[in-house]
Amino acid sequence: MKTLGKYFICAGVALFGLTACVQDLDVVPHDENKIMEFNQDAVFSKCYATLALTGQQGPAGSGDIDDFDEGMSSFYRMTWVLQEMPTDECWIPWNDPGFDDVRKVRWNSLNQQVQGLYYRLYIDITLCNHFLENAKEDGDGANQIAEVRFIRALNYFYLLDMFGSVPFVDKVSPGKKEQYTRSQLFIWLENELKDLENKLPETRLNDFRVDKYAAKLLLARMYLNAEVYTGVPQWQKAADYAKQVIDGPHKLHTTSLGGVYTPYQELFMGDNFRVVGGASGEALLLIYQDGIYCQAYGGSTFLVLGCRNTDYMPANSPDGWAGYRTTPEFLSKFVDIDITPTILKNEFDMPALLGDDRAIFCSVLTNGKPVIEPDSTILTADSIKPRGNMGGFQDSWSMLKWTGRYVENTMGEDITVSGHGPNFVDTDIPMLRVGEAYLTYAEAVHRGATASGMTAEAAIQALRDRAHNTKPFTLSDDFLLDEWSREFWAEGRRRMDLVRFGKFAGTSANYHWEGRGGNKSEEGLVNLEKKYNIYPIPEADIVAAGLTQAEGY
Repeated sequence: MKTLGKYFICAGVALFGLTACVQDLDVVPHDENKIMEFNQDAVFSKCYATLALTGQQGPAGSGDIDDFDEGMSSFYRMTWVLQEMPTDECWIPWNDPGFDDVRKVRWNSLNQQVQGLYYRLYIDITLCNHFLENAKEDGDGANQIAEVRFIRALNYFYLLDMFGSVPFVDKVSPGKKEQYTRSQLFIWLENELKDLENKLPETRLNDFRVDKYAAKLLLARMYLNAEVYTGVPQWQKAADYAKQVIDGPHKLHTTSLGGVYTPYQELFMGDNFRVVGGASGEALLLIYQDGIYCQAYGGSTFLVLGCRNTDYMPANSPDGWAGYRTTPEFLSKFVDIDITPTILKNEFDMPALLGDDRAIFCSVLTNGKPVIEPDSTILTADSIKPRGNMGGFQDSWSMLKWTGRYVENTMGEDITVSGHGPNFVDTDIPMLRVGEAYLTYAEAVHRGATASGMTAEAAIQALRDRAHNTKPFTLSDDFLLDEWSREFWAEGRRRMDLVRFGKFAGTSANYHWEGRGGNKSEEGLVNLEKKYNIYPIPEADIVAAGLTQAEGY
C-alpha cells in the first residue's frame, strides 16, 4: 500500500495566500497582522504535491490559479497538453478555451492553455522558493532542501523548453524580476543540477522522492536538447549522463509480475508503483496518485478517463471523458495503414498482432462501439481505416496505454477495486524513467558522441526486447524520432522531440500530420512559422513586468 497520501492532505492547507496570478509571485499574506507558521514537513510535502494536485482541498474548490479551470490546472496535465496536443500523437476534440488553436498550432500570447501553464510553473517555483528560504537542515532537512531544489529545477526546465527567455526568481520578493535569456537559464540549470548530483541522496528515501539519478537524467535531457536551447550541441555530455543513469540502480522493468500483462503495460497500471517505485524501480521521478488521498482531475485520472468514453469503460467504472485520440501518422509508426487499413483488435490483442507490446491501441467497429473483451476470433472488418478528420472522439483509434487496472485482476476490471477510490485513479506517473536514458544515449551516439560500453543499436534493442519487437532496424534520424514516439507516446514529451529533430515548425519542418496547421493528412504540409517552436509569454506579464516577448509574437 502506498503511504504518501496522508501527507498530501495536510500539505494542501500548509500555505496561506498561495492562490494568485503569476504577476504576484509573493506568498507573504496581504494582511500584515496575519502570522504565518512555517511547517517544514508540510510545505515540503506540498512542494511534491504541486506535481499532482491543483489546490488546497482536493479535486476542486480552492485552486492554486485564479480564473482558470482547476481540473485542468495541474502541472502534469498542462505540460502534457502543450507537449502532446499540437503533435502527431494525441489530439482532444473538446471545445475548451484555447484547445483549437493549440491543436492547429495557431496560438498567441492570449491563449488560455499557454497562460495557465506559465502561471502554474511560476506558482510552483514560488512555493519552492518559500520552502528554501525557511527550511532548516536538521534531521531530514538537508535531503528535503536538495529535493525541493530539484523540483524547482524541473519547473524551470519546462520554462526553458517551452518558453525560452523568462523571468528568473530564486527568492520570494515583490518587484521586477530579471529576464534570463534561454542560454542564461540553461547555464543556471546546468550548474544547479550538477550541484544537486552531490546533494541528493544516492538512493531515494521512499518511492516518491528523488535521488541523484533524477538530476543526472534531467541533465542528460538538457544536453540532448542543448543545440535547441543554446545553439551549441552537447552530444557527448548527453551520452555520458545517460550512461550513468543506465549503469545506476534504477533498471528497466522487464519481467511481468502477474503474467497476464506485459512488463511495458505494467508501467502504466493502478499498482505500477510496484515496478516503477523502489530502489531499483524504473522511475526516477514518480508522481504520486491515489484515488482516496490524492484526488485531482489533472494527473492519471485525466490520462485514464480521458482516453475512454463510457463504452470503453468496464462495468461499474466511472464514465469516460471521451478525450484524447491519435492520428494516422502515429499509427503508421507501428503498422502500414495503407496496406492494412482494416485492423480490428482490442488493446489486449493489438500488441501481438503488430509485434510490439507498446502498441496498446483499440480500433473501433463500424457502429462506433469499441472492442473491450479479448476475442481471438476477431481478425478484420470493413471501414476501420483511421478516418483522421479530427471531428470527434470516434475519429481514429483509442490510445489505451494508461489504465487503472491492477496486475492481480483479470483483463477488463478497472478502478473499482475494493479499498480504492471509486472515481479517481491510483496509477502513479513515471515522470522520469530509465527508458529515456537508453534512447538519449542512442541518439547522442548516433549524432557523434563516443560510445561507452554499449552501441547505440544495443541501447535501442534493450527497449525493443522489452517490447518483444523482433523487427530489424537501421539507425537513422527518422527511425530514432519514430522510436521516441513508440516508447514514450502519451507521456507528455512529443513536441520537444519534434522540435529537436527540426520537424515541428520552421521552413525546413517538412513533416505533416493530421491537424497540423489545420490541414487533414491528405491536404498536405502547412508551413508553420519558426516562432511556434516555443510558446509566448502571456501578454499580461509582458505589460505588467516589462518583459521582452519571444521573437515573432
